[in-house]
Amino acid sequence: MPENDSVMRAMTDDGAFRIVAARTTDTTQGVIAAQKLSGAIAHDMADLVTSAVLYRETMAPTLRVQCIVRFDEEAGQLIADSHPDGWTRGLLQQGSGSAPPNIRRTRATLEMMRTLPNSDLHRGVVEVPESGNLSEAFMRYMQLSEQIISMISLGSVAEGENPTAGGFVVQLLPEATEAEAAMATMTKRLEDFVEIRERLQQSDGSPSQLIEQIFEGMPFTWLDSNDIRFGCQCSELRVMTTLSLLDRSEIQELVDEGEPLSIGCDYCGTSYAIEIAQLQGLLSAS
Repeated sequence: MPENDSVMRAMTDDGAFRIVAARTTDTTQGVIAAQKLSGAIAHDMADLVTSAVLYRETMAPTLRVQCIVRFDEEAGQLIADSHPDGWTRGLLQQGSGSAPPNIRRTRATLEMMRTLPNSDLHRGVVEVPESGNLSEAFMRYMQLSEQIISMISLGSVAEGENPTAGGFVVQLLPEATEAEAAMATMTKRLEDFVEIRERLQQSDGSPSQLIEQIFEGMPFTWLDSNDIRFGCQCSELRVMTTLSLLDRSEIQELVDEGEPLSIGCDYCGTSYAIEIAQLQGLLSAS
């Protein structure tokens, strides 16, 4: 029976490590289809979406996060948005060029944003390495901005008959005794998990199997799991709320044109038809 997209957490019984692993295959396929992506940019979007899921589950499981790859030279940006309710979405904002940006040819930064418990916004930015490896960029962010030793691997096959996407974050916990030796042991073990696409395809992306493989021979305890999915918070109410912020003269111009509005969501592609009567209602309310 096929796996569903989910995130799972576990911790070694000696308190040295915790792991967060995710299957994001269906979620990333939903994003790729909605954005009409193919080729390298589809692969990069899949890895960024997985990054957003893992980042939220690792640092802010009850809060919304956003991860952005910003390309230099006005080449555009990739955005991944993950919500504690489980929905995740992505967006390609095309830059000045006609072709999609290429993270391996254009310099880029990775920006990670999350809300803190006091409602402040925490933002960290790191350079994406020239290889375009988002796993390395994510690890650099965790080390520099969060000051948490983390080992991360993202993997995706965005196209073909057997698409897959997922990844993991392994973190050294402050309670770890003999932390240097434990870190050396785990680093050696994870040499076999730097490239995980083949493992994900063989196991249908199962996060439980990934955790069992990484913690093989190490007593550990399962903590919890959450389902994730491709989804969006857009709605007709949100569209109407946005329109209500227009000046009264601008709304009147839309009414005078006499044609219903068709407004599409850039993230999921849903189209909303706004009738003249609804626009007149905004005038009456203002």
